[in-house]
Amino acid sequence: MSKNPSADQQEVHFFFSKSKATHEEAGKCFITLFARLSMEIPASGKQRGASENKTIWVDIEEVASEQATSKMKKMPDSIERYEISKELFWELHKISQRCPEELYYITPLSYLHDYRNR
Repeated sequence: MSKNPSADQQEVHFFFSKSKATHEEAGKCFITLFARLSMEIPASGKQRGASENKTIWVDIEEVASEQATSKMKKMPDSIERYEISKELFWELHKISQRCPEELYYITPLSYLHDYRNR
């Protein structure tokens, strides 16, 4: 049996997503941090072009602004999604099991870009 994937098979894509939002409720300011590791798995057969999104790990934290660390406060409000290599994905998964809060602050380099000339 050949080890080469057939032309019909497509690659699984690996993603790391994170966001930070600041909002006010009842006159009190809150910071919400979110991080997720997910995979996009191409559908096979009749559903060609479709894909399944599978979340492997997710974490959300909401803190009152006065209890937030200076690191949290300095982060800009944003939503970011990175396509990363399979190897980096599983390394981030290991980190998520030991110290999940660190993933809020990570900005991985995408393997899709060439950073050597910057």
